[in-house]
Amino acid sequence: MHITLDGEQWQIPDDTSLMNALAFLSDKAHAQHRIVTSLTVGGKAISDRDLDPAFLNQRGQDVGEVSGRSQSLHAIITDAKQTIDRFAAQLRADGLVLLGPLRSGTGQVGTIDAWLGRLADYTEMLEAGQAQGVAGLSSAPLLPWIQELLGARTFADPIRVADLLEYELLPLLTESSQAA
Repeated sequence: MHITLDGEQWQIPDDTSLMNALAFLSDKAHAQHRIVTSLTVGGKAISDRDLDPAFLNQRGQDVGEVSGRSQSLHAIITDAKQTIDRFAAQLRADGLVLLGPLRSGTGQVGTIDAWLGRLADYTEMLEAGQAQGVAGLSSAPLLPWIQELLGARTFADPIRVADLLEYELLPLLTESSQAA
């Protein structure tokens, strides 16, 4: 079975399962601190939806050549920076919608839980970007305010939650989404 990653080629036994061939390919990418971002098997582009057990258990001789392209995590995050910034802008807009009900007493502090989950996703993206040295991605300015917000949420203080959102966190999301 012939395997190619970013132009480099290897030959593995034809009776190797596709699952093991893909693991081999992934290990080669990982050894270079890269992630496989596109894959073809037998000349056909493959997505994660194609990777079901029946497909993965086929032998190499039955599926043909396996070929992949990879990118560094830094490149992936750099390419995604505009999307991360749009996510911050949407997170800010959604946070603004939460303010009215919290301030009027019609909303419970628990109404921010889904928003907090998305904020956690955003901070993970920022931390990954920071770890990879991507300029403009850092969760450090947000973290103390997130802790304050979680404390206000724990004490079921909707006014404090609204204040922290409006005056501390949401402006930081605006700055983040407008950063270079």
